[in-house]
Amino acid sequence: MRGFLITLEGIDGSGKSTVSRLLAHSLGQVLPSRRLVFTAEPTNGEMGKILRSHLSSASSWPEEISKAKRMEELFLFMADHADHLSKVIIPSLQEGAVVISDRYADSTAAYQGVTLSGIVPDPVEWIRSVSCPWNVTPDLTIVFTIDPALALKRIGSRTIAEKFERAEFLKEVDENFRRIAEIEPERVALVDASQKVEDVAKVALSLILRKIEPSS
Repeated sequence: MRGFLITLEGIDGSGKSTVSRLLAHSLGQVLPSRRLVFTAEPTNGEMGKILRSHLSSASSWPEEISKAKRMEELFLFMADHADHLSKVIIPSLQEGAVVISDRYADSTAAYQGVTLSGIVPDPVEWIRSVSCPWNVTPDLTIVFTIDPALALKRIGSRTIAEKFERAEFLKEVDENFRRIAEIEPERVALVDASQKVEDVAKVALSLILRKIEPSS
């Protein structure tokens, strides 16, 4: 039985993590015979822990080392992603599982594409080209789109990396996600995440089932 890789993307506050939890319940009911693997990036592995530690200190970087630290951050994301691929994604796909990942390589391109602006030309495409030779392309990527102001309102007091909290930063990230969708429309589907989360989850479920069981 063939495995499927489904990735959920969007800016912080778009509701994708909540949708992922709802999908875990609904997919278990409609696909009782399939092995389902729900995972996320950054991971809870060793590289993920190092990355989170790095992000927690990002606001205190001196200007003179900022560029180097931003490059370091990118490659920490990539290292965590590579570790995720080798330990979770690829083995699960080889066993025929349906893998649902809350964030994946597109998040790295969208977020770090903003972070690396002015350091490398066309950072989104540059990041995609660096990861392309060794990445596993998802069968379907669902990007949850939402106005950054509403997303920040949803986040409230939740703690995320300080630089990711700014509305202007999230607006650029959202634009990067939309650009990726334009580049790969056959893979990436945009879903309006300003609706009730239950309705968003229903749309996501429909898209996933159409990909896994196109004749149903």
